[in-house]
Amino acid sequence: MDHSIIDTFLAVARTRNVGQAAEQLNLSQSAVSKRLKLLEQEIGVELFERVKGNKSFCLTSEGEGFIDVAERWLAIWRETQSFQYRGAQLSLAIGTLDSLNYALLPQLYQALSRHQPRLNLKVITAHSRELYDAVDRREVDVAFTLLRREHPNVVMQRCFCEPMVGLRLAAPGESPVALPPVHPHSLDPGDELFVYWGPAYQMWHDQWWNPVSPGRIVLDTAQLIFSFFYHPRQWAIVPLSVANKAKRSGTFHTFHFTEGQPDRVCYKIVHKYPPSSTLESLKILDFYLQELIDSL
Repeated sequence: MDHSIIDTFLAVARTRNVGQAAEQLNLSQSAVSKRLKLLEQEIGVELFERVKGNKSFCLTSEGEGFIDVAERWLAIWRETQSFQYRGAQLSLAIGTLDSLNYALLPQLYQALSRHQPRLNLKVITAHSRELYDAVDRREVDVAFTLLRREHPNVVMQRCFCEPMVGLRLAAPGESPVALPPVHPHSLDPGDELFVYWGPAYQMWHDQWWNPVSPGRIVLDTAQLIFSFFYHPRQWAIVPLSVANKAKRSGTFHTFHFTEGQPDRVCYKIVHKYPPSSTLESLKILDFYLQELIDSL
């Protein structure tokens, strides 16, 4: 299978139009159509529904499913092409969560980027469940996740934990302080900015607040919280590292709860059989990761 055919398929899948795809690829429309036919013949399924006299294409269900395969195939091809230029260079692909990237892992990334000899680094952000699959498919060499999950090809290790705390916007003229401990029932669930922090946290949370309270805002990344804060009555529960970074802006109070909430536990996951070419890079990561953990 030629990479140019995969490039053509993805261009048409994005634009749903042969003319636009041909313009992006600097090809004739007939060349684009020919490549699509060759691809369908090679894999034995119809990827597009064609309408006679219409340049627009619709993906079949098989075509929709093939997008992910094509993107992964192209990524592997590009890795293969770049391999000849790497020589003996060290490389490391890291998968992680948005909230860890925001407040906790920058120190680790800076240490890795300053390491000598230089490392070729790649960092991707995904949800916890997706990170297990990324490690299994060897798309990343190591990942940090909140999810404790048994997987035949993935080795999981508890990495660190940190407290969860409450966060509120300071009123105009107020200085950010640590507020007195708060009982969960004193907080209106309709004013919550909710982020999922793992199953143990979800169980604790749902003991105190109705998970379908009207007015509650549900977000999927920590950084989005700060786009929705506009009034001091609003509140969120975040890891301590996120709260400390928010406090440095000078506009947020933090508080603990009278009814103890579970800590956020982070797990490091790697493939059960890591490629020998990544072992040295993983040792370097572990060294700087331990420095980070010791500083918490």
